[in-house]
Formats: sequence, C-alpha cells, structure tokens
Amino acid sequence: MPRTIAWRLVGGALTLWVVSLLVFAATDVLPGDPAQVILGKDATPQGVAALRRELGLDRPAYTRYADWLSGVVRLDFGNSVSIGLHAGADGQLTGTPVSSLIAGPLRNSAILGGVTLLFLVPLSFLLGTAAGVWQGSRLDTAMQVSTLTLTALPQFVLAFILVLLFAIAWPVLPAVSFHASPAALVLPVATLVGVSVAYTSRMIRAGVVQILNSDYVRVARLKGLPERSVIRRHVIPNAIAPSLQAFALMVGWLAGGLVIVEAVFAYPGIGQGMVAAVSTRDLPVVQAYTLVIAAVYVVGNLVADLLTLATNPRLRTAQ
Repeated sequence: MPRTIAWRLVGGALTLWVVSLLVFAATDVLPGDPAQVILGKDATPQGVAALRRELGLDRPAYTRYADWLSGVVRLDFGNSVSIGLHAGADGQLTGTPVSSLIAGPLRNSAILGGVTLLFLVPLSFLLGTAAGVWQGSRLDTAMQVSTLTLTALPQFVLAFILVLLFAIAWPVLPAVSFHASPAALVLPVATLVGVSVAYTSRMIRAGVVQILNSDYVRVARLKGLPERSVIRRHVIPNAIAPSLQAFALMVGWLAGGLVIVEAVFAYPGIGQGMVAAVSTRDLPVVQAYTLVIAAVYVVGNLVADLLTLATNPRLRTAQ
C-alpha cells in the first residue's frame, strides 16, 4: 500500500506538470496581444513594444514558463496584466497579484461545488441503489427514462428551463446569483445536480445490478439471510468502491461545468472570472484558473483511487 500510494502521488505530480506545460503553451499561442489590448486599438507600435518589454512579454517562452512554474510551486501565479496596473518604485509596471484576484471567485465556486456534492452523493446512492435492487420495476423504468432525458439536456438548457419555471412563471427564486446566498444557490445547484445525478445514479445502478448477480450474494441468499441484510451487508459496501470513480470524474466535470452554469446565472465564481480574463487577454489569470481546474480534476481522481484501494480488500491484496 505505501508503495502504491507513493506511485499514485508521483503520477499525480507528473500529470500536473504536463498540464502546466499544456496550459502555458495553449494560452501563449492565443490570438491577440495583451499589450495591444491594454493600450487600445489606437496605440502606436512603439508604445506596444515598450509595454511588452515592461510586462516581460518579449522574453523567450521557455524563460517565462520557468519563472511562472517556479511561482506556481509557491502558489504565486504572478500579477495581472490588465487589472491594477501601476508603476512601482523601480519604474516597472506591475498589476494586482493573481492570487488575490482569484481567491474570491474560487471560494464562491467551491461553495457552489460543495453544496452540489452534498446533495448529489446521497441522491445518487438512493436512486441508483433503489433502481438496481428493484431492477425492471416501474421505479427503475422511471429512473432510467428521467436520467436519460437529463443526460441528453445540455447544462444551459436545463438552467433556462429552471429559470422559466421558478424565476419567471413562478417567481420564487432569483434568476441571477450576484452573491453566494442560500436563495441564489438554489437554481445553480439544481442545474448541476440535475445533470450530474443522471450519470452517477446510472453508474451506481449498474454496479448494484452486477453485485446482485455475483456468487457471494447468491451464497448469502442460500444461507437464508433476509434480503434487507443482503443489501445492507453485501451490496451497498461493495457498491461504494466502483462508485468512487464515478464521483471522482464528476468532481472533475464540476470544476469545468461550473463555468457554464456560473455564466448563465451570473454567479461570481471561476466562470465569470475566466470569461473576463479571456476578454482582456489577461494570460496570468487565465493560466491560474485553468491550472486550478485541472488540479481539482487530478486531485479528485487521485483521492478516488486511494479511497478505492482503502475500501476494496481485493485490490489491496493484488498490490
């Protein structure tokens, strides 16, 4: 187990390093020039060149990447190139630290994602287990049809439907979420849970059905154990491990899916911050948001792998 955990941690670190390379390269080749965006379309070529030197954008890409990565390791993502620009004591132009710019949006997105998982996990287990235990019943059929419908709906479509129902036709909830209040979280959370539960509950149902058809469940039934005991002692504990991978993928999906939902509801999270940074060509902010989203995905899968090993004795023995 210790060796396995060590290799998982090394693999996660290498993955994040590769992601950092891709993030930096992708943002570096984006069309447009931050200096041109800052000075406006009427800026002279000489002025743009001078500002590029001030911001360090004229240096080779590998030098800028090395400096950026060394800062990221210290959780220093550099300074914004469009917000709070001012000349320091040495005459160099500096902007607002990226860490302070993204702290608030990341906190708001973490609240939205955390509340979503708080409802998603128990609801997925309840629906998936019930549908698997009563396979072929009306409940199972209804769950299959409803989750398939939700899976086919894009996030923004479900968001607009909820807004039409609960903010316009029956105005009991706000259509926009300018702050992370309880009422403002209802529609964004409902959208994310509605789309996510369709995938996770179907995965859990498939696992429950497979476990119910396994040999050890048949043996437990032959011993005369009540069905309730079979489900509680054999089905549910063994369904936890495979479902962890589904929830890990969902955590990564939420990290990126928040961008769309937050844009629809004007929620002050990473979605709004990412859109604003891209529109102003603020590369350090775009890089920070993208790397944080990727890190959440990698860490989520790493935690799921370790929890799967911890909850599945057969995997620990195989190691």
